[in-house]
Amino acid sequence: MPPQCVYSRITSQGTNAMIISGTQASPQAPAKLSSPLPQTAADPATSQAEDSAKVTISSKALQKASDAEGKTDELASPYRLTGPATLVSSLNPVVYQMPEALIKEMEVRGKEEAARNQISSQYARDHQYQTVGQVLVNGKLFAEVNDAGGYASVKNSIPGLSDAALNPQERLEEIAQALKGQGKVEIRYANFEPGIGGSGGPGAPESMLPSFTARNIHDIFAEAIEAAGRLRAASLQASESKAS
Repeated sequence: MPPQCVYSRITSQGTNAMIISGTQASPQAPAKLSSPLPQTAADPATSQAEDSAKVTISSKALQKASDAEGKTDELASPYRLTGPATLVSSLNPVVYQMPEALIKEMEVRGKEEAARNQISSQYARDHQYQTVGQVLVNGKLFAEVNDAGGYASVKNSIPGLSDAALNPQERLEEIAQALKGQGKVEIRYANFEPGIGGSGGPGAPESMLPSFTARNIHDIFAEAIEAAGRLRAASLQASESKAS
């Protein structure tokens, strides 16, 4: 059966390369804790100096410490190793140069995405959402809703709100209903209190953005992996031929 391969991309100072891991080495059995070594008689000439640095720990105390450490690790980390560990160094990675055409296509794609993001960000700044209503509780600002139906609150979240896309009026009424029972709830459409803060705006419509001429990174990288796989297969075949 051919060895399984793991692929990843490395980009360093303009260098694009593919890493394909080879056959992993056989994992070694975990080492067992060694039992305490028997103490030997000390040289009378040095026993006084050595005794000052010696600490004797009973086997029972060592066992308790080991049990406590295991429980602490289990509680501290929700991600525990459930199978045999594999050292990265045992994967024997092999590096292949990414084809130059794919490197250039990735560079083009990166520049095109940056240009589109810049246009979209500028559009959002020029078309910032505006507050159209606020919800107050006992005369204090609790939440505000913008002209897109989005809202901001003095709390991280407001329980009871739906995930549906609501218009500003519907969202204001929903927030007021969710706050019922917490005091005097008021919806205000003018004479706003100082805002909660935060700003944003819609992204630029697709018609304003330049079209892509390069494929997306996923497709480019998939082709690079396929090319690297062919190179590795050819390399293994050549090595087998020489060996025979």
